[in-house]
Amino acid sequence: MSHFTCEDEALLQSMLRQLLQSVKEKITGAPSVECAEEILLHLEETDENFHNYEFVKYLRQYICSTLGSFIEEETEKCTSAQNQGEGSGYDTLVQHVTKKTRESKEYREMMHSLKNVMMVVVESLINKFEEDQMRNKEMQRKTREEQHSGYYTDNCSDSDSSFNQVC
Repeated sequence: MSHFTCEDEALLQSMLRQLLQSVKEKITGAPSVECAEEILLHLEETDENFHNYEFVKYLRQYICSTLGSFIEEETEKCTSAQNQGEGSGYDTLVQHVTKKTRESKEYREMMHSLKNVMMVVVESLINKFEEDQMRNKEMQRKTREEQHSGYYTDNCSDSDSSFNQVC
C-alpha cells in the first residue's frame, strides 16, 4: 500500500460501500451501537456471504501478500522444531505462528499502513455522505420553495380571475 493511488481509494470505497450496503439491515436493526459493533465483529460467523465480499477478498489478498512469506517461514521453523521433538500438535503450531506473526515488525507495519489507508477511505466516504446529505437538503428546500411560490401564484391567478369576473 506504499503506492496508494486515487484509483485504489475509489476501488476500496466501492468495496467498502458494497459491504456496508449488504450489512445495512443487520446494523440498522440493532437496538444499540454496541449491538451493531457485535454484529460487525461476528460477521464472518453469521454472514454466509462474508468471504464473497470484494473488500474481504481484498483484505485476505493484502494480508497474504504482506505476511505470507513471514508466516511460511515461522511455520517451517516451528514444524522443523516439532520434528526434532520440541513441540507438539497443530494447535501449538497455529498458536506459535499466530503469536510470532502478531509480534513481528512486518505485522505492525502492515497494520499501520492498512489503518492509514482505511482512515483516508472512510473519511472520504463520510465526506461524500455529508455532501450528499447537504445536496439532498438543498434540493428539498428548493422543492418546498417552488411548491410554496407556486401555491401563491395559483391563488393570485384565482383571485385575479374572480376579481375580473366581479368587475
